[in-house]
Amino acid sequence: MRVWLYYRLSRDEDVELNSLKNQRNILVDYVNHKGYEIVGESFDDNASGMHFNREGIDEICEVVEKKLIDAVVVKDLSRLGRHRTQTAVFIDFLGRNNVRVLSVTENIDTSNENDDLIVGFKGIINDLYARDISKKIRAGYLQKQKEGIVITTPMGYYKDRNTNEILIVQEEAEIVRRIFELYLSGYGMKSITCILNNEGVKSPQYYQNTKYKKSLPSIRPDVSKRYMWTSTTVKRILQNEFYIGTLVCHKCSTSKINHRRDKVPVEEQFIHENFVPAIISKEKWEQVQYIIKQKSERQVRASAGTSCHRYTGLIECEDCGSVFVCKTRKHKDQSKRYEYICNGYHRYGKDVCSQHRIDEIVLDELIYDELIKLKYEVFEKCNNIEKDIERWRRRDGFTKNKLKKLNSQLVIQREERKAIVLERLRDKKLEDIYSELLVDCENRIKRLERDIAMLMHYDMKMSKRKTEMKSVAEILEKILQEGEISDANIRLLVNKIIIKEQEGKLDIHIKLNIGFNN
Repeated sequence: MRVWLYYRLSRDEDVELNSLKNQRNILVDYVNHKGYEIVGESFDDNASGMHFNREGIDEICEVVEKKLIDAVVVKDLSRLGRHRTQTAVFIDFLGRNNVRVLSVTENIDTSNENDDLIVGFKGIINDLYARDISKKIRAGYLQKQKEGIVITTPMGYYKDRNTNEILIVQEEAEIVRRIFELYLSGYGMKSITCILNNEGVKSPQYYQNTKYKKSLPSIRPDVSKRYMWTSTTVKRILQNEFYIGTLVCHKCSTSKINHRRDKVPVEEQFIHENFVPAIISKEKWEQVQYIIKQKSERQVRASAGTSCHRYTGLIECEDCGSVFVCKTRKHKDQSKRYEYICNGYHRYGKDVCSQHRIDEIVLDELIYDELIKLKYEVFEKCNNIEKDIERWRRRDGFTKNKLKKLNSQLVIQREERKAIVLERLRDKKLEDIYSELLVDCENRIKRLERDIAMLMHYDMKMSKRKTEMKSVAEILEKILQEGEISDANIRLLVNKIIIKEQEGKLDIHIKLNIGFNN
């Protein structure tokens, strides 16, 4: 009889007791004793038996379809598979092709009808064992995530095997810092990728393979292991909280049984702040996250290797609703200036919109003037808040009396609510009238509770508002002291610039992300 040997080892099993070599020796001895002919063999190392997407199983399927074997020999049925349904389906597939499964240690032959019941029970036991082991492993790993566990450090860090201390690698950290600086300077992820590849900057994959002797899973060609960057790699670096010293565990939940990967809600993740030394400041990291989100929403694009223009995606034409596109103009002395023109007119002509354009320098001056006005407005509001707080504190006695009066009214309204509910239960004929009275009573209670909360927390709210406005004022002061506004600050401060042409003149309205309500 022509037989095929198959053996498998998963990562959660005892390697010494159940090694691939030991399994193969058991199968060879069995086949030689029976006098069978070994046609071939296959195996799977570090593979779960809860799925059948395995190379060793694929080889069995190929020889079965070619009618080259009569039986598959395994140490026990759990080697073939642990998922009871999938294992039964696979055994049925072999049976339809006149191929049986011989389990050496269990003395089972799937072609024997008397063994059908045993095969079914074995399938259930193997399935339950695998699920129980999986559950225990997940529980143990989850506990480590709660405590904070770092298996593979991102680029810029190194984990000392002796002390488990996370250290900064300055050579790699400089690459990370440069990526953040390039992005804040207006370069997109693809442009940063081109710059790094053109300069031959080594990639994270290179450092993991050569310096730390770790092979990360990758489907990219070997050239990527030397210096090949991709946009995905750059994006992961820009969005990794690890660089501000925060370790986030349990971001995803992976099922080895179903091969499914699901995102875990933020509230269920394990966040460890100040877990490692930071390479990037939190302020800079948050700026990058905001710009990534804004560029995605407004579909801001730049040519490969170049930065996007300062106001791309921020200017909108009120007349036709189109965005403004940037055009580069060259002077005779080869100097450049940037001009923004309505894309409706640029693409479709004067039938859609009029020819109105604005120079980038003019926009810079307008934004600068707008920030100066905003700075004075912030200072004025800060002074007004201080005066309000002082007046409020001087009226402390009046406030206490007002609170006492409101609380008394609240008690009366709650008692009235109880009375209405009881009357509605007694008098079913007038149930609708009592329901309306109950709604009015509930509204009065809500208003009283809101007024009480406002009086109790007014001082705290105003102080918090004052602190926030002072922080804004300091940011504005710092930006204005630099004399010019960077591309990153433009993205952070400006929400939208709306331009409309009236009687040959441009009406420009600037909407900032910083706004204050009275």
